[in-house]
Amino acid sequence: MQDLSHTDRRFNQTQDRYAADDLETMQEARRYTDHVFGLVRGFIGSRVLEVGSGIGTMTSRLVDVADVVVGIEPNPNCATRIQEAIGSHPRFTLRVCHFEECDAAELASQRFDSVLCVNVLEHIADDVGALKGFKHVLVPGGRVVVFVPAVQAAYGPLDAELGHHRRYSKRTLRAAFAAAGLDLIRLRYTNPIGLAGWMYNGHVSKSTKHTVAQVKLFETLVAPWALPLERLVPPPIGLSLVAVGRRN
Repeated sequence: MQDLSHTDRRFNQTQDRYAADDLETMQEARRYTDHVFGLVRGFIGSRVLEVGSGIGTMTSRLVDVADVVVGIEPNPNCATRIQEAIGSHPRFTLRVCHFEECDAAELASQRFDSVLCVNVLEHIADDVGALKGFKHVLVPGGRVVVFVPAVQAAYGPLDAELGHHRRYSKRTLRAAFAAAGLDLIRLRYTNPIGLAGWMYNGHVSKSTKHTVAQVKLFETLVAPWALPLERLVPPPIGLSLVAVGRRN
């Protein structure tokens, strides 16, 4: 049973400033962000639809490697910050709306070869429906690349504060991709040390926000050795999952 005796933003997250503030805190995790981008980089093509651009943490890296990046971000607080940071970049355009509010045929006409969702799918109630929508705007052979929180047992106050409907396992994420008609070509855990910290925050300290101090502690004491190590030895479990599905 989830403890919901705290703010539950699962149904109002796209209007709340909390999301933008939390993303700014997480921007301090530069080594970790580089690690996450490294996990998805090999599956990113030249024409990218980024669903849930946030404040531009991944977008700033995407515009360096892709010819076209179209971002979708429904939270006006995040949209303001990403426009200030990246809005004038010639390879980037932003749409301030939900994905389902977009014209699917118009998006498909953009001939995207990649859809990227980093810490977004868990915010969507109908995740299978969203994956189907992503598939339909891709060219044949295009890839849906997602990065999501893992291990439902780790679900705690911070998850609800962030607006997470769920955390995933390999089994549940594999099932979602299969239901959406996507061929799964990559599925792996990452950041087992972070999972231990999240479990502590969720079930012991009952923390409801990321703190700069915790982020900097991870960046200085854990990231320099743990992230390179897992590139050599993929972990059997972790704080997050990376999945890549291909449209036939």
